Amino acid sequence: MKMKLVCIMALACSAAFAQTGDAARGKAVFEGKGQCFTCHRINGNGSRTGPDLTDIGNLRKQEQLEKSILDPDAEIDRQNRTYRVVTSTGETISGRLLNMDAFSIQLLDSKERLRSFTKSNLKEWAFVEKSPMPSFKDKLNAQELADVVSYLVSLKGIEERIAP
Repeated sequence: MKMKLVCIMALACSAAFAQTGDAARGKAVFEGKGQCFTCHRINGNGSRTGPDLTDIGNLRKQEQLEKSILDPDAEIDRQNRTYRVVTSTGETISGRLLNMDAFSIQLLDSKERLRSFTKSNLKEWAFVEKSPMPSFKDKLNAQELADVVSYLVSLKGIEERIAP
């Protein structure tokens, strides 16, 4: 019974890979339906609020990318965690932590503004446990997921041009 359950789970987890992904279609989904440039950046295009994906194909395997798209909270890299501060007036600001020392905190907020706070003017500050990225489990069909993963795997970094 236990072996049968493991096999069923393994098949379910690799459902997107039963489909052959197409990187060109995946790019279209990434830029269109997925609205991924709202948070992510590739080759200098897009937002800085989420991780830069320019070379994600060198850093992550297909399975890891699929898992991140379907369950973003499952594993969040330390450098990609969201940080939240609450000011003494009660304002809450979240963003990417850029720097923190004994006296201050600097964030890149959701509108890509650099925000700097003196700790003495804050009520609280801490990492947020959940990813700001939504799950695409119910937003992409199996083919679209396979296509997006194929596109992300193809991202190997900015090509260096050598002068003739």
